[in-house]
Amino acid sequence: MRTVVDTNVVAYLLLGTERFVDEVRRFWGVVREPIAPTHWEAELANVVWMAIRSGIVPATAGPRKLDLAARLGVHSVPSRSLWHGAVSRALESGVAVYDTLFVELAAREQLPLATFDAKVLVAFPEIAKRPGALVSE
Repeated sequence: MRTVVDTNVVAYLLLGTERFVDEVRRFWGVVREPIAPTHWEAELANVVWMAIRSGIVPATAGPRKLDLAARLGVHSVPSRSLWHGAVSRALESGVAVYDTLFVELAAREQLPLATFDAKVLVAFPEIAKRPGALVSE
């Protein structure tokens, strides 16, 4: 399956977030061509940093988490190629540009967006789906 992947779908896998980990494992078992705007890498590094600071992950595990993320094979698409459409979508929906960059990429590529972001799921139901919904389709 080819799909746009939100940072939270990667983060919940890496952190083993109890509420979502089974769903993301099933999802990553079927994804073959994940893509995302380039800023997903900075977002993910920030998530790992916050997890270390809050004691969820030991500092020594941080680099391993990032290496695992790199092995997922997410193809990064330059955000600059998406930002005009993302700003328009953000203005229309009230959803932050950080999030509408993923929506814009999915719309351009005619792909679903796998996300757990409640605002994105509500604002863009034709594009955004929970990972579990994409696995069962």
